Amino acid sequence: MEKCSFVDFIISGEGEISIKELFLQISGEGDFNIDGVTYRNGSEIIVNQPRKPIDNLDDLPFVYDETIEDLKNKIIYYESSRGCPFSCSYCLSGENSKVRFLSLDRVKRDIDFFTSHNVPLVKFVDRTFNANKRRAYEIFEYIIANAKNTKFHMEMAGDLLDDETINLLKTAPKDIMQFEIGVQTTNEKTMDAISHKIRQDKLFQNITKLMSNGNIHIHLDLIAGLPYEGLESFKKSFNDVMSLKPDVLQVGFLKLLDGSKVRQQIGEFGYRYSQSAPYEVISNDFISYDEILFLHDFEEVFERFYNSGGFTKTLQFIFDKYNNCFNVFADLAKYFDSKGLFDMSLSKQKLYDIMYEFTNHKGIDAKEAIKYDYIKHLKSHTVPQWCRQDCDLNFEAKCHEVLKDEDFKMKNLAHYYDVPAKKVIKTVHFEKFSYGVLLFDHVSEKVIDVTQYF
Repeated sequence: MEKCSFVDFIISGEGEISIKELFLQISGEGDFNIDGVTYRNGSEIIVNQPRKPIDNLDDLPFVYDETIEDLKNKIIYYESSRGCPFSCSYCLSGENSKVRFLSLDRVKRDIDFFTSHNVPLVKFVDRTFNANKRRAYEIFEYIIANAKNTKFHMEMAGDLLDDETINLLKTAPKDIMQFEIGVQTTNEKTMDAISHKIRQDKLFQNITKLMSNGNIHIHLDLIAGLPYEGLESFKKSFNDVMSLKPDVLQVGFLKLLDGSKVRQQIGEFGYRYSQSAPYEVISNDFISYDEILFLHDFEEVFERFYNSGGFTKTLQFIFDKYNNCFNVFADLAKYFDSKGLFDMSLSKQKLYDIMYEFTNHKGIDAKEAIKYDYIKHLKSHTVPQWCRQDCDLNFEAKCHEVLKDEDFKMKNLAHYYDVPAKKVIKTVHFEKFSYGVLLFDHVSEKVIDVTQYF
């Protein structure tokens, strides 16, 4: 307020009660002696006593109601608890705040509202959704029993999951829940330095079990720029986590938030960071500015090619050739930089061209895998020139013959059973591959055998 003369009020701490009281006073008598409020009285700045945390979260009203239009097209952010039992040095959620919960009855009632209004995605913003394991179990149980079209996203402490909960989660409808689990690093010295207290063996075991069930979307997090985590250590953390084959891995960068413990360790670890929000790390004693810049390039290509989900078969093929996941995306980042691709607007189709050119550059024949991903993920009825194969002159006629076979259609395309072949051919894509691209990694995808026709 001393720096910014245009700021009249600041609300600190939990704001629901403070802001209501402040609005009432602004429109009324103007007595601003309100807990949690800092204000101007002429040239004087008055700092009132802090607002105490709200003990009973059920006292807070439900903020979503029938007046909000088109809920079925909105992502809803929902808070069922406050505080965190952990005290990670880069986070503010566990600082001086006990964990408080909405009652289970209230949460179930709110879930019913979301599902009955066909909200597509509800993101729980609870810092550690399963801080209370029994409570989390009951919410999982309720979501599974009342599953409709709404998906639920939770941030989890993966090592707190027990076998009882994992067995319950096996019964969940596919993709009705998404879990975000913060691994952050696998360097034990780094974990100690940031007070990130997890049982890593238990964490990896639980993630493996969740992934093997195949019904819950798993999003894992890593943070670059942590103490004792140089580039080589980060490579190891990345490869360790990629061995779990998560659906999404977010590569984030350390933020030195004002008030966090890590902000107080600037001198101890030699942090340099942006002076404006979000106060992102630029370098420290363990990783250089150039290495941080490189990891930003690395993160961008990783988002485009892995987290996008558009290159699943291609990356499985390339990982087998490299035997080092980090190096795949490191080389991709260098290739992008050498070709000036970071400065270009790239369509999804163009990314497949780039992947083909990159693999050729590295001497890897991944054409068939790239072609498969192109067709599957872009749902294209044509393929680029570089991946076309010569087919005999009767290829289209043979495709028609396949689609005229009633037994084949009933087994593989039952929803087209009564549709004439000349119409189905416009919807179904036939493509020739030089080997069983679906089978090379033993992925259990449906394989339709049409060799008898060709």
